[in-house]
Amino acid sequence: MHTGFYTATMGMLVDQAMINNIANNLANINSTGYKADSMSFEAIMSRKIYRTSLGRKDAFLGNTVNAVVVDRVAPDMAEGSLEKTGGPTDFAINGPGFFAIKDGKEIVYTRDGSFSLSSAGYLVDNEGREVLNAALKPIFYKPGVRPAVFDVEKPNYLEKVGNTCFVPTKESGQFVLKPDAKILKGYLESSNVNAIREMVNMINAYRHYEIAQRVVTTEDSLFSTSISVGRAR
Repeated sequence: MHTGFYTATMGMLVDQAMINNIANNLANINSTGYKADSMSFEAIMSRKIYRTSLGRKDAFLGNTVNAVVVDRVAPDMAEGSLEKTGGPTDFAINGPGFFAIKDGKEIVYTRDGSFSLSSAGYLVDNEGREVLNAALKPIFYKPGVRPAVFDVEKPNYLEKVGNTCFVPTKESGQFVLKPDAKILKGYLESSNVNAIREMVNMINAYRHYEIAQRVVTTEDSLFSTSISVGRAR
């Protein structure tokens, strides 16, 4: 089996995943509280390859070697800059922590403090979900009231839900109240996406993708030549 086909193809899949990830980061460059996603990769010395049919393994084709696959996509929890808006229901956390949001029967956590008021006078996010207080109850807004802040031991291991919300994982630990958190009213935290860095990464990913494509083309040419030579004999 010509493993070069599979090694190059796996490289192209990694590049495509990188391009999709970078594109999503750039699309959210103006999203309040957005945390850029970063990817880590795993090197594989040997992996069995099967032909598949309708999602099922059909036939063993051989082993691929020296391949790379996506290992993990993790949020970069570096703080974005704090921008003054003057909005009475805009809040930003200066330091670690997250606001709690009631999402159906679940609670999600976010750094996006661009809140507003519901028709009933409760503090809600831009999707109409209720913001929670220290007792995890909806906040009926009145002057001086501020949302509670919660935090986890390892925020880089949180699972992203949507673009700006997170839920805890076994690795991150559970959220606990952070009563000493500093909250700024009339401010919002901007996205932490570095546009220049993302564009450089995009260019590098495209170049690597093109190189992998040329490897596939070269392998195909060599394979065709070897078949032609074999037939001539």
